[in-house]
Amino acid sequence: MKKLFRAIRIAVGVLVALAVVLLGGGFYMLHTEWLQQKLKTKALDLLTEKLQTRVTLDSVSVSLLTMDAELFGLNVEDRQQRKMLVMDYLQADVDLWPLLDGDIRVTEAKVQGLKAELHKVRKDSLSPDTVANFQFVIDAFKKDKKKAKAPKDSVSMKAKKKKLELIVNKFTAERIALTYNEDSVTLDRLRFTMPRHGAPKGSIEGLHGRWERTNKKGELVTHEALVTLLDYHEEDGERLVSLERVNFRTNNHRPRKNASKPKRGFFDVGHFNVWADLKLSIDRIAGDTVHGHLREMTARDSIMGIDIRKLQCEVTATKRGLRLEDVQIQQGEGTTLHFVRGDLMFPNKKTGEKLRYFTSTIGGTALLKDISRPFAPVLRKFSLPLMLSVRMEGNDDSMNFYDIVVTRPRQALTIKAKGRITGLKNKYDLRVHFDVNSMNTNAKEAITIINQFAVKKFMMEQLNALGNIRYKGSFNVLYKKEEFQGALSTRHGGLTFYFALDENNKYLSGWAQSTHLDIGKIMNMRDIGPVEAKANFKFDISKPRTALMRRRLGGKLPIGEVTAHVNHASYKFVKVSNVDVKIVSNGAIAEGSVMAPGSFADLSCTFSFTNTKEMQKMKIKPKVRFNLFRKKTEAEKAARAEEKAARKAAKEKEEAAEAKEKAARKAAKKAEKEARKEAKKAEKEARKAAKEAEKAARKAAKESDN
Repeated sequence: MKKLFRAIRIAVGVLVALAVVLLGGGFYMLHTEWLQQKLKTKALDLLTEKLQTRVTLDSVSVSLLTMDAELFGLNVEDRQQRKMLVMDYLQADVDLWPLLDGDIRVTEAKVQGLKAELHKVRKDSLSPDTVANFQFVIDAFKKDKKKAKAPKDSVSMKAKKKKLELIVNKFTAERIALTYNEDSVTLDRLRFTMPRHGAPKGSIEGLHGRWERTNKKGELVTHEALVTLLDYHEEDGERLVSLERVNFRTNNHRPRKNASKPKRGFFDVGHFNVWADLKLSIDRIAGDTVHGHLREMTARDSIMGIDIRKLQCEVTATKRGLRLEDVQIQQGEGTTLHFVRGDLMFPNKKTGEKLRYFTSTIGGTALLKDISRPFAPVLRKFSLPLMLSVRMEGNDDSMNFYDIVVTRPRQALTIKAKGRITGLKNKYDLRVHFDVNSMNTNAKEAITIINQFAVKKFMMEQLNALGNIRYKGSFNVLYKKEEFQGALSTRHGGLTFYFALDENNKYLSGWAQSTHLDIGKIMNMRDIGPVEAKANFKFDISKPRTALMRRRLGGKLPIGEVTAHVNHASYKFVKVSNVDVKIVSNGAIAEGSVMAPGSFADLSCTFSFTNTKEMQKMKIKPKVRFNLFRKKTEAEKAARAEEKAARKAAKEKEEAAEAKEKAARKAAKKAEKEARKEAKKAEKEARKAAKEAEKAARKAAKESDN
């Protein structure tokens, strides 16, 4: 018996020794260069047969001891013998123990020097090859068709098989370059870590994308985006994302819109070059709802003039839209705005809903110079702080502004208004309309405001005499035309007016009418009393034309003419009525004539001046021609009849114009009423939609809490 046990022990020992030798030999054989080369050749044969294209690999290294694999110099060609995929290095370390639970855990994976060139001819191309050069890879690795279903009572249907789960603890990618047709993406470095115990974290460095598209005008626009650094980590239950030195630029390969027209502003969608930094925290992801906070954001385009120094808000995103709460914005040096809530509803092709947005009351302080460079360089010196309050809503083609209130300290200026902008998609259809319900200021404040503009100023001395100024009216901005109208009242009387800027022909024209205006006190000419009159005017605002006249004649007066009909006026002790006045200015000197025909005598005078600041030095030459004992000649009778007929025609023309104007005002009032009705309807629908969205959000939040 002892001999038997000894024989068994010897046999077991021999078997164990043999197994150790065989395993050791197996490991040794696997790690030899000869077997590694065999593995590489076999893998290449399998890939070549599967893909039906040329595949090369410099070398491969597999270790069963550490369960890691390395590939060097992988090249895959497409069916046109072009290099489709090039990879310098691939490493994967696998943990064996999770395989017992049906999981594949990669403790570390690394990719270096990956280049992929993907091509797919667009549908509008004339090339016969419209299949993507990578389609054969997709087709080669498609899963086989599902086998016939087993009977419901079979054991295989009842058994629940656990799916393999791939877990990557650490992944690093360096020097990545992807090209798809003319579009390209490059990446310097990507790092992602999913520890077994703890929160994931990752970073992206040097992500750059470039793509080209043709816009609606047929212009080829190049777009570029750069993310210098993106960092992600979790802290106290929040997901924190920060982006540093993010750049977005566009180039339509044409001169900027303001290249020869600097007064139009530098904003040009064809030439964006914005640099931004931001920090975002996400504290809740539930279903299709993401909630977080934009902690910090800055954005700057020094050429265009965008200078957002602070943007903070609470963000709730769903598939239907965005809700922003507690929004704080700082643009430039002193423009700071805040609003409690804003909603942006995404368009939906299935339901036909268009993009819509609306806000609660936006309040804050605005310095117009902070927004001057992008939109209005004429405001570049406007440094007066304006307190602003407004509520707005709109869609992709229009904007509505409600409850606009603009004030200055100590109520030196108060403006209450409302307005709308339509036709945003086409500049030829653009229409800006604002109704100024009331404006109150004083002459001193008005002069201070006007002095903020870098433009030539006329009659500032006369403005100082107006005292408190009140205005009610409206203005329109159309394509290459601006219109202003309303009623103005001062301590020396009031007037109603209309004037328009014709940007095509470069003229300022319009009319002004008053039932009582004390011109003598305004112009510092005490001999002239209050007047009741209506005047029409037209001035040349073309810089080339006016510059030519000034080079010839000099002077600083406006160039144009004024014609007026005075119903009642007085000069010293003489009271006149039914007087016609005409003033013509060539820029250096303004010459005028006054004619008051009468049955007893014709009163007339001529006058001239060269400076509006010294109107009291005006040269006046009165003339009186008595008609009591003098028999009028046939020529005078004819001239008088012609003058009478002309006055009658002018009066009829004026009455027709007034009737036309009245009809236009009536039509405008009707249109405005309809617009208010539509706006009210839209506002009602927006409130209803917001209420439904809020209700849905509360429901979703409640379901999430449950």
